[in-house]
Amino acid sequence: MHRWMGISLAACVAAAVWAATETAGGGTLSRLVGAQAAAGNAQSGSAGGQAGAASPAKGVAGEQAPTAEQILQRYVQALGGEKALRKITSRLMKGKFEAPMPQPADAEHKITGDAEILTAAPDLFYSRVNLGEEGVFISAYDGKVGWSSDPRGVREMQGQELETMRRSSQFQHELRFREIFPQVRVLEKASEEDRPVWVLEATPAEGGPEKFYFDAETGLLLRHDSTQFSQGEEVPIEHRYSDYAPVDGVQVPHVLRHKDPNVEWQVTFTEVRQNVPVDAARFSMPAAAPAPH
Repeated sequence: MHRWMGISLAACVAAAVWAATETAGGGTLSRLVGAQAAAGNAQSGSAGGQAGAASPAKGVAGEQAPTAEQILQRYVQALGGEKALRKITSRLMKGKFEAPMPQPADAEHKITGDAEILTAAPDLFYSRVNLGEEGVFISAYDGKVGWSSDPRGVREMQGQELETMRRSSQFQHELRFREIFPQVRVLEKASEEDRPVWVLEATPAEGGPEKFYFDAETGLLLRHDSTQFSQGEEVPIEHRYSDYAPVDGVQVPHVLRHKDPNVEWQVTFTEVRQNVPVDAARFSMPAAAPAPH
């Protein structure tokens, strides 16, 4: 997918794989795995992406909650510190994408592909997901124009979708959190997959509030809830981050899991390189192919 250094890195990967699953007219993977997710939601009685909501933790009555600033400062320190983060000006990540097959009989089989994410300061983003026979899917932002490409052609982003891409493409997102999200407040202490977390609600200048779940012990980001805009539709999504490991002195989550009411997928990164050379032309939207005569 969504700049995958905690919040920023995750947002890029999210946008990357979203391009592969939700491109114009409904994406390939949505058609393939959406039926399974919808059936699972119906059987469990879940509603619109709320099945994975964190439950309030017990036994925290009277505990002094940290301020939003303290949580964010601890997050930066947990990643490696501001000095280490500022040394990074570009990042290339490569890994494997996988999603379950739609039929229960095929539960052991997966839809797989190769994912590549290239990001650079201040706000350049390029992603490429190769799904083999299903085609190659690209999503990018060049600092002004957001666009996506799939086997059906090239499409320029507009409206709220473009704003979401612009916000997600900001490099060093964790150091600019209060700039990107002017309104931040601590909601509660909760439990996320058996880990105690502090939940922040953050609201950007344009758009609705989002939730960030920070590990109460390590300070790292474990989950991010937001709304994805695609072709005028709003879809609630959950992103979970795990398998943090140091790269050039900075902690990087190497596994991203995505869940929405229709699709679930995972990206496992096997290669992370930072401060790589960047060709600005790679982020620019190509000219549309001429119509056949």
